[in-house]
Amino acid sequence: MAEEEKETSEENKKPSGGGKKLLIVGLLAGLIVGGGGAAGFFIMQSGDETEPVEVVIEEKAPELPDYQYAKIEKLNLPLFYKGRVLNYAVMNVSLETIGNDDKLLVVKNVIIIKDALLRYFSVNPIGREDNPRIVDFDRLSAKIKEVENQEIGREIVNRVVISESRNF
Repeated sequence: MAEEEKETSEENKKPSGGGKKLLIVGLLAGLIVGGGGAAGFFIMQSGDETEPVEVVIEEKAPELPDYQYAKIEKLNLPLFYKGRVLNYAVMNVSLETIGNDDKLLVVKNVIIIKDALLRYFSVNPIGREDNPRIVDFDRLSAKIKEVENQEIGREIVNRVVISESRNF
């Protein structure tokens, strides 16, 4: 019996690879079957829903107009009070139009527009009521827009942008 005990103890010490392989294969098979079953369950559950699906139609944002700017450089306007010239305001003015055709119309007539502005502002003050040495830009912009649209014959200027102004 001592010999048999030695043989069984030697057999127990030898690593057996078959059991480990069988365990790994069993675990993989269990994961595959379990994963397939879970996937099938969720697919079947989603098919039972009879709620209508909402279709969302995205509306395109309205396209912005094609703003174009015609520039009048170094517009020289007098600042006067009670018939006396106090000083001069030199400014760069940009006229905002929509589309290239309107911009080209303004650019073609820029000399006529500049002449009309000089004629108008040589007799009408551009200074503020409380301090005539300071330009009233809001009133000036509105008048430039009005005079320009009147000179062209139709309203094509949307906004007047005064980008630079200096007093001399």
